[in-house]
Amino acid sequence: MSIRDVKTFLAIAETGSFAAAARTVQRTQSAVTMQMKALEERLGVSLFDRSKRPPVLNDAGRAFVPKATEVVLAYDRLFQEAGEEAIGGHLRLGVVPSAITGIMPKALIALRAKYPRLHIELAMGLSADLVERLRRGILDAAIVSELLGNRSGLEWSPFAREPLVLIAPIDAPALSAEELIATYPFIRYTRVAWVGRLIDRLLKQRQLRVNETMILDTLEAITTMVHYGLGVSIVPLRVIGASVDLPVRRVAFDGAPVHRVLGLVHTAEHPKAGLAEALLAELRALAATAGPRPMFVAKRGKSLVAATGGGLSVRGEAPRGRKPSFHKKK
Repeated sequence: MSIRDVKTFLAIAETGSFAAAARTVQRTQSAVTMQMKALEERLGVSLFDRSKRPPVLNDAGRAFVPKATEVVLAYDRLFQEAGEEAIGGHLRLGVVPSAITGIMPKALIALRAKYPRLHIELAMGLSADLVERLRRGILDAAIVSELLGNRSGLEWSPFAREPLVLIAPIDAPALSAEELIATYPFIRYTRVAWVGRLIDRLLKQRQLRVNETMILDTLEAITTMVHYGLGVSIVPLRVIGASVDLPVRRVAFDGAPVHRVLGLVHTAEHPKAGLAEALLAELRALAATAGPRPMFVAKRGKSLVAATGGGLSVRGEAPRGRKPSFHKKK
């Protein structure tokens, strides 16, 4: 079994398609397809559901993700000069707000336990600003949404895909995402953020009209306003949420989900790339093992259907909820 094949498999799991993974590992899509066939033959099991286009991970493929992550981690450790103690130093890391209160605390705890000599200095900002600071040498690496525009001179490594969902007050009526967005005022994720632009594209592609009443630039601020009944919003469903999340209703849109991709970026051949790779390994391991978060995706009769990583399950009778205190748009 080739370690390159295992790394390519993880790239497919992280990016969601053979084509995107091919760009990540800088190989052709046909080469990636051949790698996966070789890996499946070596394991003696099919990892993908090829009846779908593009192919997606099947149950065996999803179960193999954490095992593959451990294999890659173990392989990488073989080449450290003096074991884990060789990882040390100072890493100036930029992080988007939604990650700094989500996945980052757990990643830092894991890193501190493994690499006590590694010190990470955190700076928070939106993706475009962090990448600019990275290019100017102010930061060594950054955790940002998928890179937009020129990637020249940058090494981009995705580690998590987060679907965009609608959030509504917890006692909102049991309606679809499309119905809720037509009923409530809309709280927009700023277009200055790359995820805000992704959300704007989703609205335009699905021809969803909104009654915009507020623009905010952090997930926590948006969630707080929604929690208190001031409207609805579209946000990424984080692989790992904050330690204390205000209760809101999460509702999936009809059709194929749109994902925000999170990744680690640093300049090519940066002297601290090894420190960034140690962080990346922990982020990938956490994202691979994170369980699904509850989410309402539809209303069927008197039952709500909740989305989980393993499919759809009926949750029982839906709460009646209260009618929103806002006027429905004309």
